[in-house]
Amino acid sequence: MENWKIVTAAVAVFAFSLEFRPMDSFLTAYLTSPEIHATLSEVSDVLTPIRIQFGVIGTFLVFLLADYLRYKPIMIFNGTLGMLAYACLMGSPTIFRLKVVEVCLSLFTCAEVSYYGYLFAKIKEKEQYQTATGCAKAGMLSGKFASGILGQAVVYFNNHDYSTLPYYSFTSMTFVTVWGFLLPSVRHSQYFHAEEQVIATTTGTVADDSSAEYFSKKAIQDPNIPKYIVEKDDRQQNVDQTIAVATNPFKRIYEDFKYSYKDTEVLWWSFWHIVGLFGYAQIILYINVLYTYEMDVSDDKNTLYNGLVDSIATMSAAICAYKIGKANVDWTRRGDMFLAISSLTLGLTMCLCYFFKNIFLVYAMFIFYDTLVESTFVIVISQIAKRLRNDCYTLILGFNAFVAVVLCTLSSTFLTAIRLSIPAKFLAYGGTYVTLGIIYGCAAVYKRNTAVVVSRRRFHRIP
Repeated sequence: MENWKIVTAAVAVFAFSLEFRPMDSFLTAYLTSPEIHATLSEVSDVLTPIRIQFGVIGTFLVFLLADYLRYKPIMIFNGTLGMLAYACLMGSPTIFRLKVVEVCLSLFTCAEVSYYGYLFAKIKEKEQYQTATGCAKAGMLSGKFASGILGQAVVYFNNHDYSTLPYYSFTSMTFVTVWGFLLPSVRHSQYFHAEEQVIATTTGTVADDSSAEYFSKKAIQDPNIPKYIVEKDDRQQNVDQTIAVATNPFKRIYEDFKYSYKDTEVLWWSFWHIVGLFGYAQIILYINVLYTYEMDVSDDKNTLYNGLVDSIATMSAAICAYKIGKANVDWTRRGDMFLAISSLTLGLTMCLCYFFKNIFLVYAMFIFYDTLVESTFVIVISQIAKRLRNDCYTLILGFNAFVAVVLCTLSSTFLTAIRLSIPAKFLAYGGTYVTLGIIYGCAAVYKRNTAVVVSRRRFHRIP
């Protein structure tokens, strides 16, 4: 088996186990149950915002430390955080323990960029990124599917008793931690543990002309590699620049950051990634609160099928994510229209959650939303990664996630301050996706019309 396939399979197992948390589907129901007796407003306005706010800190730390620690330690630490979180939920947790749970779960959710970074760092062939991303995403979603099935079965056979669910989640997090230790280490990271690319003498000249010639040829073959060796007269200046970049990781971070976002395609895909991730994070955090709200409004305690719904949603999303990861489509040409249609559809499904008062209709909307948004993320992430030079995927994806979490914090603070109802929050989230759809739809029409005009001009110039 090829090396990239082994790495992808190992990461898929990690992602599967990381998402195998039966407690999560019923967390709000458990917190508002007689065992803990927290109110729905406390969960929505006190506990959930803690997770969002600490997410800023966690994402920032992962953003800074992932490369320095070479990904694997963060993946192990993430499993440890999960163990602590679900251990605190066992028994009859106090308010303090619940706040610790929210902090741990907040830092816990910052791991996705880390294992994607690990995946890309171990795979050298960029043409395999889309397939590997799809497999990792499918592994993650399959874990959520199995988690939902088990959680629903436990709740059903225990007469709606949620107290045993933390034990299953704790066991899974223990496996995640052990599996993280077993993963092969990353020898070289992009910045703090970079491979030597240029050999220099103490006088500042190139030590080996063959190395310089090889590097120049690679620069010609690959436009993403800067031409450090150009003319013989400029050799001294270019060697100094290369040595500075190789020995100063912070300068390399700045240069890669600046270069990546100068690429309009990276910036354009990243804009959707940031806003789409912002909406997704908010919806995932509050969807269980909405379920419990709808159940309380209908006063029907037997209609809570969160685990089953999560299973259906994630399995359909896993299949679609895997299939779309293998799709051979020119996303440079068709990406804008794809994002426009996806965004408008996502926005419509979330807006309908505001109007629907039947929990089963809300369930149906979430299943459709989760399937589509996960599939869209596969394309967005792989397209960003393909266009990055020096494989600076963790830098860019980490920064995108950080900005998305900052937006989540600002949004949550604002919506809580104005005391927006739980269904109305989903109307706001849906409006965000609708706005995205309008923006990308206009861009698609503009680019298409521009291409037609250019094509006509070229046609008329033909003698």
